[in-house]
Amino acid sequence: MKVIVIITLLVCVLGQQPEMLEQIAQNSFGRQILQTIQLELTQENAARQIYTMLNKLFYDLRDEDARSSKANGERQAQCSDQFALINSIQEKAVVAKADYERQIPGKQEELANKVAQVEQKNAEIQRNDQLYVKFSEQRRQEHEAYEHKRDELIGLINGLKQAQQIIRQLQTPHPGGALVQLKEHHEQLLKSYAANSEFKSMASLLMELCTDAKIHSDNDNVQVIVDIINDLIESIYDVQKREMYAEDWAEKFFQQDLLRLSKENVRLSGQIADDQAAAEFAQQRLEDLQQQALLQQIIYDNKEVERKSFEVACKEDNNAAEQARVSRNEQIQIVLQLLELFENNFNDRTRAALLQIVV
Repeated sequence: MKVIVIITLLVCVLGQQPEMLEQIAQNSFGRQILQTIQLELTQENAARQIYTMLNKLFYDLRDEDARSSKANGERQAQCSDQFALINSIQEKAVVAKADYERQIPGKQEELANKVAQVEQKNAEIQRNDQLYVKFSEQRRQEHEAYEHKRDELIGLINGLKQAQQIIRQLQTPHPGGALVQLKEHHEQLLKSYAANSEFKSMASLLMELCTDAKIHSDNDNVQVIVDIINDLIESIYDVQKREMYAEDWAEKFFQQDLLRLSKENVRLSGQIADDQAAAEFAQQRLEDLQQQALLQQIIYDNKEVERKSFEVACKEDNNAAEQARVSRNEQIQIVLQLLELFENNFNDRTRAALLQIVV
């Protein structure tokens, strides 16, 4: 019974050999092996040599598969390491960019404050310059008014002194000529110094009194008027002194105001220089922050391009390795089938089948 089963299995195996060889011949690697086997079958001890060749080929393919799998694993590990490095660089770039961008609003505010301070101080200098012009114009007008009044007072004093001389002539036996002269002098005095109301009325009244016959006919009365004019002249001198004193103090205060404005402008100019330097520094720092933030974005984008490139390369490399592995496994299976054939089932019928197959 066992013999029948063995014979049956042997017949089945032998019956399947042509079909197996046809399948092997459909593979390019298989065709090359079959061509080599067909050449070797013409030699003595061909089966043993072919078996040895196939056995060596099997181990070579297996070793190559192991080396290829190891190399592919190492390359994929390198890809993983490279992805990890890219991730690390991108994470640092994101953190750095966020830090730079966090500082930008503060620098923008600092820059705006410094620019505003410069504008404010420039406006203060402009106001001081306007005050300088205003004070100078006021002082010019005040000084002109002082000189005009001074000249008027001097003229009034001289006019009163001349009036005294004319009035003294009234004390002579024939005052007629003096009265005419006094009247003309009176009119000229009123015409020239009519604007000075402080002493005009009194001087005019005194000279009108002198033209009165009851007054100028009495020497004592005339002398009284002369003395009053003396007092009036002294009063005018006092006024003149007060005006000079006031003018001196006005000039002093004016110069103090100019000096104060000048010092204030010098101080403001120094602060403006400091603020402008600080603004330039803030502007430079702001530009640096913006450039650094942009640089971090560029680093991130470049690494993203690098990542995609590596993903494609690593995927293609892995696919190629996988295809090579599948191809080697097919080759190994072919070699194993042929090894099985030459190890256990090689006979004349097998030889004939191998020689007859078209490759």
